[in-house]
Amino acid sequence: MSDFDRFVGVWELEEIEDFLEGKRGPAPGFERPLGLLIYLAAGFMSVNFAGSSRDPFLREFSPTPAELAAASATYGGYAGRWELEKDTPVVVHLPEVSFVPNRVGARVRRSYSFSENLLLLRPIALSPGETAPDRVLRWRRRP
Repeated sequence: MSDFDRFVGVWELEEIEDFLEGKRGPAPGFERPLGLLIYLAAGFMSVNFAGSSRDPFLREFSPTPAELAAASATYGGYAGRWELEKDTPVVVHLPEVSFVPNRVGARVRRSYSFSENLLLLRPIALSPGETAPDRVLRWRRRP
């Protein structure tokens, strides 16, 4: 099976692990993350993830600025197209809509590896001079 075929499907986020100052552990705010990552064979993808301890808004359609700031601190997501780079284990996400405005139209690159039903993704800096977090996102294939 090709790597492209292995990507296609629905993945559930198991863990976001950071490596900080020689220590490894859950990314702050993501001790028990929730998330879905979807890759379609037609070349479209979508990802949404959040910390599991987010407080609900007092009023869903009119949250306060403080509620919005707290909710956004442990949320991320975007959708668009995806492709694999040739001859290197890198998946490229091409967001058309994103929680982080800078990602719209960008080439969001992630190194990847597979281990049985797990997909491991590691961020790559978006531009020269930037440093990507030393982080692994572990996704488990949904049946």
